[in-house]
Amino acid sequence: MKIHKMPWLASPLILVCVAGGARAANGNSSDDWPQWRGPGRNGLADRSPALLNSLVGQSPLWESEPISSGDEGGRGSLVVAAGRVFGMTSVRSGSQRFDEVFCLDAGDGRAMWRSRLPEAAGGEAGSSTPCLIDGRLYAVSSAGKVYCLDAGGGNVIWEAEVSRPGQEPIASSVAVVEGVAILLADPLIGLDATTGDVLWRQDKVTGHESSPAVWRTNDRAYVLCNTQRQTLCVDPASGQIVWQVAGGGRSTPVVAQEYGGDFLVNMSGDRRGGLSAFRLSLEGPRKLWNLPAFDRASSPVVFDGHVYAIAGGSNGHGARILCVHLDTGRVAWEETADFAEVSSPVVADGKLAAVCGTFLWLVEATGEKYSLLSQVNWRVTLCTSPAIVDGRLYLRQASAVVSYDLRQ
Repeated sequence: MKIHKMPWLASPLILVCVAGGARAANGNSSDDWPQWRGPGRNGLADRSPALLNSLVGQSPLWESEPISSGDEGGRGSLVVAAGRVFGMTSVRSGSQRFDEVFCLDAGDGRAMWRSRLPEAAGGEAGSSTPCLIDGRLYAVSSAGKVYCLDAGGGNVIWEAEVSRPGQEPIASSVAVVEGVAILLADPLIGLDATTGDVLWRQDKVTGHESSPAVWRTNDRAYVLCNTQRQTLCVDPASGQIVWQVAGGGRSTPVVAQEYGGDFLVNMSGDRRGGLSAFRLSLEGPRKLWNLPAFDRASSPVVFDGHVYAIAGGSNGHGARILCVHLDTGRVAWEETADFAEVSSPVVADGKLAAVCGTFLWLVEATGEKYSLLSQVNWRVTLCTSPAIVDGRLYLRQASAVVSYDLRQ
């Protein structure tokens, strides 16, 4: 593993809702969407103005200059902070392809800067989502390096090689916890967020797709991460394993607090693990229930005593939408859907925004009954997840980034 200092996914869908208590909170709460799954890495836009119920007939607020996604430009999602939109794509130069980090003005979509990473891209376009913390943007290239860039101008501060030759591209996204940049890069690795120096490797936590989640308890932070068959709790300072439990999968675990305790909700990639809920403690989680609802990569979201998740089996067809009570695992309602693929839903203003195929679905986030508010084909890139900031929605399409104003 080298450090260089520099001078400057197909499955039937199940959308699952699990009921329980008051609104979830997980650490940070802000108006921005600075990392994978938002400020709390949990899919919640905690502060949102009232949103439209119908999206039919809405035109984009803006569309960016050409930015490729999908097979050509990658399937990483967007982050939005301090009035800017950040993401990763790839560009061709002669016979080679290079990863590129881009920054757009969140108000009008114009390019602020584009920073081409120095080494040639890997065989597949990258699908990692950047992370913006304290003015630094952490991005993972398709060739298996972590880059730290100055978010103001895109200059590279440091780079760290974390992937071994022949490994698949890393889809996991960096989480910065207590000054440590943590990434599942087969194995889980902790880097000094300031210098890029390797602090630890945890060889028992393997994989390259699940992104770490953060659990804060007793004035300390812990990292929860999935392997293919397990969910593990890791000390971010040392990389030591605190506990582990069966389940796992490629999705990101979700921590829900302010429900009379701390809960872990997880979506596995098979029926045995399924959709599961645990009561968290440092001694180890206690399973509450699990259901045979599964997906290869989509992550749940917990809101107001409910959990929503896109889940399924293979190739994205034959989907269902489920609502389940958190305390008992009892199904409250379910609905079918035609197609979905890997994208993780988000919640703002009591409304669930979910990408199903290329469509954006807007569903009332309630356990009383299934209520589809709107369904529009906004040509969203498969496997990407939406970002919502101050009532504005940000999406990737095949050849551009677009923004829609959803405010009433």
